[in-house]
Amino acid sequence: MKILERKFRGSVICRIFGYPITYAIVKLLLEKGPKDLDEIVNEVKRAKNTVCEHLSKLRLVNIVRYEKKQGKTVYFIKYPNELEAFFDTCERLVRRTAKGLDTDY
Repeated sequence: MKILERKFRGSVICRIFGYPITYAIVKLLLEKGPKDLDEIVNEVKRAKNTVCEHLSKLRLVNIVRYEKKQGKTVYFIKYPNELEAFFDTCERLVRRTAKGLDTDY
């Protein structure tokens, strides 16, 4: 894969995580393991079509995978170790850049 292609893929992944709902879905699957669509919808408190849209984006970039189990589609994280490290880094950066803020807007 050419360097340009890697940069493009990296930028797509970063854009996807710019949506709070996408971030919440991945965080949920990392923390609580595989979930079916209804469980995800209940946990993130968003409409089913919104959750489906974001799961589709996550599947396109190969972050979330799915399998059929007992008539339900169960979603899981494909690269949990890498995403755990990514989230840890993001959260450390947020803590550093938000230092001194008293209010969450």
